[in-house]
Amino acid sequence: MEHLWLTRTPGHVVRRPEEFGYRTDLPALEAPASRSLRVDENTEVELRVGPGHHQCVVGHHGDTWIETVDVFEDAAAGLPVLRSEAHPTPFASQVETGCTVTEHSPRGLRKELRRLWETLEAAPLALAVQDPQEPTAVTAATCHADLVSRALMWWTWRVLPESGHILRTRAELRLTTSTARAAA
Repeated sequence: MEHLWLTRTPGHVVRRPEEFGYRTDLPALEAPASRSLRVDENTEVELRVGPGHHQCVVGHHGDTWIETVDVFEDAAAGLPVLRSEAHPTPFASQVETGCTVTEHSPRGLRKELRRLWETLEAAPLALAVQDPQEPTAVTAATCHADLVSRALMWWTWRVLPESGHILRTRAELRLTTSTARAAA
């Protein structure tokens, strides 16, 4: 079965989890797959996924906030275990991000991929890139907007089949009250 959120594209590069980093100071990068969701009349979120990176681009009234997970030459951009930042952008009161890395046997990795496909299928906004030559090499992202709590939440996965690792990130961006009122 072909999924609307799945893009098959070559480009898988063997990496270790510790090579990845997290940044919020980059512009939107080229990506073979992108999907967006209009949260309200003023706010839109776009997921951008490539073979080794993802971005979540949140725009509101011309302001943009971009989360990027990729491999950077700058080793100081490591992945956050848990990080919270107040007022990361004029339209958000807080962002909280976190990352976990798990290691799996080949059988466990296949099981986790099945769970990932189920998660992507059920998400309001989902996107995945899969290498056709290495089908277990997947980079994926989902997003959900909860206007009651005024939050955008997204989750990402980077499956590293050579080592059996899955790098998972999650983030929650709390929109300001004025943004939420505009959505009501």
